[in-house]
Amino acid sequence: KEDIERLIFLIADQLNRGKLSMKEEAERISLTELNYRAAKKAISSSMFSNASHYLKEGISLLDETHRETHHRLWISLYVSYAETEYCNGNFESAIDTISSIITNAKSFSDKIPAYKTLCLCNSMVFLRTLNVDSGRRIYNDATRIGLDVLRQLGEHFSTDQSTLSVMAEFSKTKTLLLGKDVDILMSKVMNDKQMLVIMDLLETTCMCCPRDMGPLLALRIIQ
Repeated sequence: KEDIERLIFLIADQLNRGKLSMKEEAERISLTELNYRAAKKAISSSMFSNASHYLKEGISLLDETHRETHHRLWISLYVSYAETEYCNGNFESAIDTISSIITNAKSFSDKIPAYKTLCLCNSMVFLRTLNVDSGRRIYNDATRIGLDVLRQLGEHFSTDQSTLSVMAEFSKTKTLLLGKDVDILMSKVMNDKQMLVIMDLLETTCMCCPRDMGPLLALRIIQ
């Protein structure tokens, strides 16, 4: 196993060259899983271009039936591919992949990472857009997507983004922290997976939301 991990890129490259001769489904699935492992190792070293290559190779080995029979593997490949394409600056490719995920994922939780990447892609597309009106629409779409997913996770935000609303949230946050040692709070490890997902999405939405919405999202993270 250690030898495979050490030589995983070389092994995957060699097997990928002969993938067209693979007729047995078990062989194709095994190679798909190997490509996924190679991609994860590349990601851990910030080699996102290499990771995209292995993920694309893995995806090419799957057909429509595998979307049902090996759904977890299918979702893992597509979510990771969307994320690496975003990191590579291939936002259109990432958005196309996300569309497939949202259409075919069997649960809302499987869609959450895709929605997060979609928010990031839209915010980056906004920065590339020269047309002000078009850019503002894309930017608002990113915020809307993030807030909609947060709402489905139980985090609701008022459309009132006035100074008074922000001060009310600030007072609520201050009350929650009253008498608590912030250093102790910061040292605790959060094990609630749902809450970690919410906080991650709050941070992402905060990055691409209008300026007057940012403080409300930041305060909710603290809460």
